[in-house]
Amino acid sequence: MTEILQAKSLHKSFGRKQVLKDFNMTLKKGQVYGLLGKNGEGKTTLIRMIMGIIPGDKGKILYKGDEITFNRPGYKKEVGYIPEESIFFSWMKIKELMDFNASFYPKWNENKAKELLDRFDLDDKFRIKNLSRGMKLKVGLIVALAAEPKFLILDDPTSGMDVPTRHDFLKGIIREILEQGTTILFSSHLVHELEGIIDYLGILHNGQLILEENFEQVKNNAKKVHLTFDGSVPEIIDIKGVLAKQTEGNTCDFGIYPWNDDLMKDMEALQPVKMNVEPMTLEEIFIHFVT
Repeated sequence: MTEILQAKSLHKSFGRKQVLKDFNMTLKKGQVYGLLGKNGEGKTTLIRMIMGIIPGDKGKILYKGDEITFNRPGYKKEVGYIPEESIFFSWMKIKELMDFNASFYPKWNENKAKELLDRFDLDDKFRIKNLSRGMKLKVGLIVALAAEPKFLILDDPTSGMDVPTRHDFLKGIIREILEQGTTILFSSHLVHELEGIIDYLGILHNGQLILEENFEQVKNNAKKVHLTFDGSVPEIIDIKGVLAKQTEGNTCDFGIYPWNDDLMKDMEALQPVKMNVEPMTLEEIFIHFVT
């Protein structure tokens, strides 16, 4: 089985607000899956359901083919979780926290914990309550990574990190994790950080995934087109795959997905005097899909 995690027909509401509706998602072993969505779309809700923190209303989540339930928490020994805000016992010293977590993970790597403490310039004698937010995030990274997880969940983990640590994490540590065959679910509002890291993209909007594709294929098929006309822009432009259109003066800009050669012919048939076709960044792709 190549699927490590599957969400099937999930529904979740809080009062009258429906957050997820008939939600489906599949993560394959060894993937870095980027989950994007505007604030309040349900990314953290989904992650908390995966972690067994809150229940769904309908549907199910499978980890390695077995359904995640509250009375079967054994799968968590293989799962690392780094939230945006790490919560620890504030009275503990870092060393005490490491020893506490080691008791829950059979593959706890003490050498890795020490290596990361040195890498992040943290003294294990520091007490949690005296750490800054950024230092707590570093401790959260250490706790998750020293557990040698098979599946790592990152819920906007870099927002409080200093620039050098963020760069090391995004360009160095993640690569090291992948070399171990770990699957990563990476959710972030800093969309540009995911470019060059993820190999699969999911966009969450209105409770469902409106896009779930290989990221390289998405990049190859998402285009922004700028047309300039000799005179006014045609009143009727019937082009398939238009995500967004903006007209100003004698120019028209399109966001298009998926792009193909037939669309080029359709654009040329509008008889523009100038046409530019360019790839989109991940941030542009995201904006075009959700606005």
